[in-house]
Amino acid sequence: MEQTQPCPERATPEKRSTTETLYEAMWGSPIPFAVVSVLVCIKADNGDWSFGKDVAWWIYLGGWVPLALMCLWAVAWRRSPKWSTAAAAVALLAATGGFQLALNGSAAPWH
Repeated sequence: MEQTQPCPERATPEKRSTTETLYEAMWGSPIPFAVVSVLVCIKADNGDWSFGKDVAWWIYLGGWVPLALMCLWAVAWRRSPKWSTAAAAVALLAATGGFQLALNGSAAPWH
């Protein structure tokens, strides 16, 4: 007797818990911080808005907070991170930091 394969159109989607969905989505949470900090940095550099340079740095540094918390969550629950999203977030934050350092390095909080 020949075995039949299930039809892909009728395959039921895998059910995931809310926690699992949140866990995967939170790895990308630093991305908006990086984008907003670049926009504020550009606005502050184009205008005479010196306070904006400080704001851009603090927004940028705030982007590292959710990433650090997610790393702690992954270690505490012994789960692997969402590697593709985590790598994209780290790369974007590093690029944003380099951009801001080149554009407004004198306004960095450690300077």
